[in-house]
Amino acid sequence: MNKKLTYSIQQVADMTGLSKQVIRKWEDRYGIITPERMENGYRIYNQAEVSLLQKIVALTEAGHSVKQAAMLVQQEPEELEEVIEESVDRFGYFLYALEEAGKLADDKKILHLLEQAHHQFGIEISIQKVILPFLQRIGQLWCDKEWGEYQEAVSSQTIRDFLANIRRHFYVPDNAPLIVGSCLPNERHEIPMQILLVQCLLRGYRTLMLGPAPAPTAIESTVRLANPEIVLLSATTESAWEDGGKSLLALDAFAKTVPHVKFFLGGAGVMGQVKLEAIQEAHSLNDVFSH
Repeated sequence: MNKKLTYSIQQVADMTGLSKQVIRKWEDRYGIITPERMENGYRIYNQAEVSLLQKIVALTEAGHSVKQAAMLVQQEPEELEEVIEESVDRFGYFLYALEEAGKLADDKKILHLLEQAHHQFGIEISIQKVILPFLQRIGQLWCDKEWGEYQEAVSSQTIRDFLANIRRHFYVPDNAPLIVGSCLPNERHEIPMQILLVQCLLRGYRTLMLGPAPAPTAIESTVRLANPEIVLLSATTESAWEDGGKSLLALDAFAKTVPHVKFFLGGAGVMGQVKLEAIQEAHSLNDVFSH
């Protein structure tokens, strides 16, 4: 006799990429699914409910809010598939158009497209689905020698200016806690830090960004004067390691003198290359805010 196939909440989490907490939250807040309960209170999910969650994930990844996605999944299956395909195509359009504008080194067109994506999807989804894929494409075109220095520089600088402008006009209360972000000395790739600080703004923090390749003393004086709650340091290339780690060790020694400030280091440039005492390694903002 065939039994109806069911799944535990952990199995559903593995199949959808959602955490167990998010699954429960969507169930309670949006009434998306109503799983059965076993005698011990544990939820069990059927295949239809798993498929429904997977479609909602696809819609949210395509730029819809969870609330919008919960409404869209009530449509007929054929209509729903069209909505998902059209949503995905929107990201493809922006990536294609950005590459074409970058090929021409048309900074005004690149900026216009970034602003369009921001207004259409919001900044967080724009970062994940437009800006980061475009940055990866820029790097690929540069490595394959399909783009020259000018095309790479104009495209990257326009993204940097766009993110800096978002930060400049993003309202956060004056009494919100402060996060200082900085590249390590000798590190000039600042876009990853600009992205991190925009994401910190979305979490309710004020942000202050130091320029690329700052002197160690500039970081120290900024911390003493601004008194931030958190300092984020990044190094995406090995250029930050040119002095053999002396600057980083000096910053680590300084961090020990201000124990009320939390220091975090991320990026592939120096991760794991030197033992630090006061500066903690972080692979994501979740690592930062879980401390």
